[in-house]
Amino acid sequence: MQLVENTNWLSMARLILSASRQTAFHVHYNQLPILLHCRHGWDRASQVAALSQLLLDPHYRMREGFSTLVEKDFLSFGHPFHTRCGHGEGKNEQGGDKGQLSPIFIQFLDCIFQLVNQFPDYFEFNARYLLLLSEHIYSCRFGTLLCDSEREREVVAGIRQRTYCMWEYLDSIPDLINPMFDRATSEKAGVLLMPLPMLLRNVTLWVDRFCMYGAKASIPCMPHGLQYPPQYFLGNHSIVHTVGYGAESALRRALEDAEMWRGTALNALKEVEDLRKKVSDKEKESKEDPAADLLSS
Repeated sequence: MQLVENTNWLSMARLILSASRQTAFHVHYNQLPILLHCRHGWDRASQVAALSQLLLDPHYRMREGFSTLVEKDFLSFGHPFHTRCGHGEGKNEQGGDKGQLSPIFIQFLDCIFQLVNQFPDYFEFNARYLLLLSEHIYSCRFGTLLCDSEREREVVAGIRQRTYCMWEYLDSIPDLINPMFDRATSEKAGVLLMPLPMLLRNVTLWVDRFCMYGAKASIPCMPHGLQYPPQYFLGNHSIVHTVGYGAESALRRALEDAEMWRGTALNALKEVEDLRKKVSDKEKESKEDPAADLLSS
């Protein structure tokens, strides 16, 4: 974990989350207008503005609202996806300044992951939704996140007429919906303003994204006769381990594990009782026939 911290990636995520939370706090409680500006005007400004709206308005924590938020604060605002991501350009074929390449949108998704990871019941989408979205930033399979401006997308390239929409694709996958999300409860709760130290303290590495192609965990050593994988793994080979599927499924898995280890403990206890019985029977036989002990000695 120290190596991860040394990259300062998590430190930058904490700074962005802190700025977003403070922006949302002043807008909601102090009812103050906030001016956001960064060096270019469409990187940090887009990140903080979008994240603060995500905290303030439950509509943006749903799939429809989230797509609107990205379209509004990144696409329409002029975030240069082509320049920042280097779409369609080889390693030695950069059309512009190499220093302009930067994973701004990936960083934005990472900050949202931190919120989803800590407060999953407030979001209609789950962590797998963000993971799939992060993959298609660089896949160029959809035209939604291509080009540097609205003019390039609509007039020059004609993206809308020539490519598929990424939001329609994501909305067509039911597994990306959070089953524990309650729209009425979320709208009633309104703003999501947690204590800032709690938010920053629980920032963690987005393992499913940044360790996607790393070595996977090997099968653990299990006592003989136990089933692996456990029953709750069967039939679902696409589990994202970072965020659970709600308290109900977590409780079910915990009960299944407890029952499995209870059976193991009972079997071990039975073996101990059988061993004690054998020793006790042997002692009784030696007491009943002392000559046998003399002969054996």
